[in-house]
Amino acid sequence: MVTIYDIAKRCGVSPSTVSKVINNYHSIPDDTRKKVLKTMNEMNYIPNSQAKFLSKGSSNNVGILAYFGMDISPFKHTLFTEILDSFQNEMNKNKYDLLFISRIAGGKDESFYKNCVSRNVDGVLLFGDLNCEEMSEVLKSNIPSIGFDYFGENSDGVSTDNFEKTKLLTNHLISLGHRNIVYICGEHSTFVTTDRINGFKAALEEHDIEFKEDMLVSSKYIDTNSVEEITCQLLQRKNRPTAIMYPDDYSAISGIQTLKKLGFNCPNDISITGFDGLAISQMISPRLTTVKQDTVNIGITLAKQLIKTMQTKKKGNSHIVVPGSIIYGESTKRIN
Repeated sequence: MVTIYDIAKRCGVSPSTVSKVINNYHSIPDDTRKKVLKTMNEMNYIPNSQAKFLSKGSSNNVGILAYFGMDISPFKHTLFTEILDSFQNEMNKNKYDLLFISRIAGGKDESFYKNCVSRNVDGVLLFGDLNCEEMSEVLKSNIPSIGFDYFGENSDGVSTDNFEKTKLLTNHLISLGHRNIVYICGEHSTFVTTDRINGFKAALEEHDIEFKEDMLVSSKYIDTNSVEEITCQLLQRKNRPTAIMYPDDYSAISGIQTLKKLGFNCPNDISITGFDGLAISQMISPRLTTVKQDTVNIGITLAKQLIKTMQTKKKGNSHIVVPGSIIYGESTKRIN
């Protein structure tokens, strides 16, 4: 493999001069620069990007840390991949590369934080369960970071306007005549869940509908097995709900399938809503009424804010909201 020492020897210059040419130092004379670049091309020299950026005190690498639980792959979650695609495009425009962070560092099973340090990332984007101990360790460290669906003191965060859109979605059901509505929420430990629950309750209060405890059922996000069981239980109620709101699109699709298995029809028997606005939600029958998260602008916002933090080297605690929108599909229906 060709090294800078090989280039320096052929050009008759020092290795430090070759290094300065690679790093685009302006102090190098033009004729020397051209000679070194020509020789690099002739010898098929490929610069070591890590060495190049480390000489400047920066790796230009950004870590991607996604944790949804031990048995859940983030790459199977369409919302994650859509946001990441937009995030990557924006980071690439600004000359940053992405690295996926796991627990393996140097061939050893290490923590997420130790892996971030060993990979020398300039910053990190976090998805998923940000309350788990290892994710919190990264957020609390001095590594510039930003989290999707995060709101806390240790890092910047970006999310959808969960309160407003859940309230609007609930208002839509109420406008169709629904009063017996059940909201299946995700984990209570996140501010996202709290905001959505509050949005649901605010819509009920606005229409003088009394909130009852059995209108709220706890589950987990993208946990279709749990949702199927909960849906079966709701259908067995004496006062069966006329509408069920699910925490995400995957759960809502599972709910529709469960209805069909038990001989019910959506929306003729029960109206259903989701959350996320995934493409698959508009490919099923009936098309899902849901909240669409603006994955393109979420990804761009995450990237721009993280770049700002990396450049200033000052961790923030701002919470940036990217408005979503309602998709009025065929899974909701007016009742008498």
